[in-house]
Amino acid sequence: MNNIRFTKSDYKFIVIYFIGATVWLLYRWNVENYSLFEIWTGWIGMIVKNLALIFVFKWLINEFLIIKKSYIIFILLGFFLIEVIGFIDMLRDYYTSTPRWKMPSFDIMLIQNFRRSADGFFLMSFVFGKNYYDNKIDNIELKNTQKELELKLLRSQFNPHFLYNSLNTIDALVDYSPKEKVKEYISNLASLYRYLIKTHEEDIVTLEDEILLIKNYIYLIETRFENDYRFNIIEESIVKDRYLPSGVLLTALENVVKHNQPQINTPIITTILVENKTVKITNTIAKSREVNESFGTGLKSLKKRYELLSDKMIDIKQSEKVFILKLPLLTTVD
Repeated sequence: MNNIRFTKSDYKFIVIYFIGATVWLLYRWNVENYSLFEIWTGWIGMIVKNLALIFVFKWLINEFLIIKKSYIIFILLGFFLIEVIGFIDMLRDYYTSTPRWKMPSFDIMLIQNFRRSADGFFLMSFVFGKNYYDNKIDNIELKNTQKELELKLLRSQFNPHFLYNSLNTIDALVDYSPKEKVKEYISNLASLYRYLIKTHEEDIVTLEDEILLIKNYIYLIETRFENDYRFNIIEESIVKDRYLPSGVLLTALENVVKHNQPQINTPIITTILVENKTVKITNTIAKSREVNESFGTGLKSLKKRYELLSDKMIDIKQSEKVFILKLPLLTTVD
């Protein structure tokens, strides 16, 4: 199960619930002749108590059910925090009531504190139930999307366009280049396809593996097109334990080659900058062209994969001369 993240629809329901609860409580308190001060403090107490229960249990579920899977600790802490929140609400009720009522005994207080928190269970059950259902739907979508990507990656391994052009390049190298150059080209081509076959079932891969993959791809493109495309990989700092959705860097660079036609003496220059939290890909823009060779499914696919795998989104900026794509780095928690 993914970590619980509240969406806009969750917050909308919480607001609607508070509006409905406010109308009901105002009617009830009016019938029971509550003072204006009691109504005001009771309304604030109702909102604070419900919000406290929701966010406390959100933290408990993420920390002790999803991450640590400590079920006993979750139950014990859950009961304890329910009692604490109920006790605070009881103190609020005691000090704002006129006249003040007599404090119950300790055992009765425990029961009453639980009952005071129990009226927030309806809101919690709906919000967390909806979140669980949304997670289920997201997981189904992720599986379906991943299957689609796997099929497209498998088809691309046998796609004649990229492989055909690569073989033509090899043929040209055999005639005009040293033997070592031909071997190096074939080695990079084999490494690229080996990686695609190896990772076609993986959702995320390490940043290091993705960098190695695009180095193979860059070598193939620069050898094939010579000076038409130039790539620079810059690593600002040593980044460890960071991940990317499998194949996203390859998709991004393939997108550069696919949509930009180099002009005479004006190459397409692409910079891959590895920062602490993102990989920033910047390329110059030239006239668009159609090339039917693709390992990825475009920028829409990148957006969807990030949306399903984490709460992070890609960032796209474009001017007349430059296209910038920022890919967030992931951690295992994301």
